[in-house]
Amino acid sequence: MGIRDWNIDIDQWLNPYLPSNRLSKLPRPISHFLGHRNEPRPDVGNVLVACWAFVGAFVGVIIIESFLMIPVIHDHGGPIIIASFGAAAILEYNAITAPLSQPRNAVFGHFFSAVVGVGVTKLFMLHRNFEKLRWLAGAVSCGLASAVMTMTKTVYPPAGALALVAAVDPTLSRLGWYLLPLVLLSSISILLSSLLLNNIQRQYPQYWWTPADISKKMPGTDTEKTIDIEKDIGTEKTINVEKTIDNEKTADIMENSDANQAASGGASSIATENTRYEDAREPLISIHADSILVPESMFLSEEEAAVLETLRNRLRAPS
Repeated sequence: MGIRDWNIDIDQWLNPYLPSNRLSKLPRPISHFLGHRNEPRPDVGNVLVACWAFVGAFVGVIIIESFLMIPVIHDHGGPIIIASFGAAAILEYNAITAPLSQPRNAVFGHFFSAVVGVGVTKLFMLHRNFEKLRWLAGAVSCGLASAVMTMTKTVYPPAGALALVAAVDPTLSRLGWYLLPLVLLSSISILLSSLLLNNIQRQYPQYWWTPADISKKMPGTDTEKTIDIEKDIGTEKTINVEKTIDNEKTADIMENSDANQAASGGASSIATENTRYEDAREPLISIHADSILVPESMFLSEEEAAVLETLRNRLRAPS
């Protein structure tokens, strides 16, 4: 296996320790403004998108500027606003369905990039000719931040700008590590305002951590995977779908298929099922209204998982 095939999926180690989605258990007014919907929300026209994008960006930037101008922060040399949050406002109020706009990317991408930008700048400051090397510090910061966001699945374009300006902007580089709490507070502030405004007529976020709500692997077999799906049928309940491919189930499927074919004589329809289960070891992706089943060994990117979730939502949508 060459370097082209190397892949590190951090979620394989993190997801088993994270709780599954329980937003449906919260009171409806709360879960609504946290992005939960019993049914997929229909899209709105671009005129409404433009209106809410204007209101959201205006409110989000005003909130950040307001607390950054508090005397205890402003007197410490803090800026009126950190420029990267202008770009963040476009993503979080306009392109709210994009994977890059979801909370995990918005908060952690910004914070990780701030850590990288400040850390690299501090190292370059050890050189006596730091001012002549600011340009290099900025390039290193941006490149390293991009790599960190890729490995942690927190890619967030505005965060790349933050890592860059943390090195090349004297105002931010003078703040040093004091920049980190300012970035974290700004990220949380713009996230809270986007939850409020984006959920009035639209839906945000699409997910909080990952588009595929896959819980930790359960003991039993090497190919067993549990998927927790929140579904509302009269009353809200959680359906745990366990996928286990083994020889006994394969034999049952083939036996039932042969019996049905002999009884009905419908060779063409049964042939499709036989073809489907001809080799149970062949990796399959199965999408149902209440579940998404994927092979344990298959890696899904955020974009691929989002596509699967979109197809599942279409199956759940009323015809």
